[in-house]
Amino acid sequence: MKKITTTMELIESLDRGVDEGKLRRRLVVHLKNGFYSCAVYTDQVKHPDTRVYEAGKIVMERFATIGVHAHEKDSEEYTVLAGKVISNGVVYGPGQTMICKKGETHSCTNVASGESVLRFVKRM
Repeated sequence: MKKITTTMELIESLDRGVDEGKLRRRLVVHLKNGFYSCAVYTDQVKHPDTRVYEAGKIVMERFATIGVHAHEKDSEEYTVLAGKVISNGVVYGPGQTMICKKGETHSCTNVASGESVLRFVKRM
């Protein structure tokens, strides 16, 4: 299996996942009242953790934001796979994870020179 080394290769692998029926892709403009567009790839395979009700990846275009939103009944974590983002004043790069616990509020801004790719997991 070939190791993915660039953001573009990662995005191409996500598109292959759509072609193979493993992922579903939707383009979301103003995600959570943010700015610009994000491509949201949701997993079509049941997650082994029964508390997980949605998981996938988000490709944030340059300057895109995910608007401020609360997690009143669930928690969410983002792991940066490529690029760089700011969430609640903290900068995150590849391999770093941000967690928004139940009852907390967060947002996310892409500050990379191109796209940023995040893995997200939402749990009850």
